[in-house]
Amino acid sequence: MYLDKNAVDNPDEIKELERYKDAGGGGTKSKPRVEDDNWRAKTDDGELTLADLKRRQRDQLNEEFEESQQKKFKIVNFTSEDSHLVGEKKLFSFYCAICGEHCVASEVDCFKLPRRRTDRAIAMEEAVHFHKKYANFGEKILLRRQNGVERQYRFYCRQCNQPLGYRPNPQSETSKFTYFFDKAIVSDQSA
Repeated sequence: MYLDKNAVDNPDEIKELERYKDAGGGGTKSKPRVEDDNWRAKTDDGELTLADLKRRQRDQLNEEFEESQQKKFKIVNFTSEDSHLVGEKKLFSFYCAICGEHCVASEVDCFKLPRRRTDRAIAMEEAVHFHKKYANFGEKILLRRQNGVERQYRFYCRQCNQPLGYRPNPQSETSKFTYFFDKAIVSDQSA
């Protein structure tokens, strides 16, 4: 007998195929399985069958598996000794030239950085050199230059309020350079 309707040769086979479809065997949807109480084993109250024990054990294993998946975490203790850094970088400290307050920590010696031609300020590229400024950020100042107007967002020493430098953008925004005024910072804390 053929299963393809177009490949059936005679009318008897067509009738048999339609009868098979009407009976529910040829449909694409399968009927849901309904549990029949006639197939259950008859037990007294409190008695368990082997199927009940297996079902209970399977449920317990599933619960244990789900609990282990939710509470799974890994504790990692990481110290500087575990670090795989090739070389350690030295940090340089710079202080206010007037009061000696610590104002900049940097991975590069600021006095070896290039300087601006206009005001001889030390130019530090923020994206290239790691640094931390310990200063109070102040107002925006506009300066007239040959090519137009320059914006400076200045920062000052926390203790004596001496101007230490400036940025072209405010503290909250990223900037390409930070500029330190000439002779505003020193490398020794002997004020």
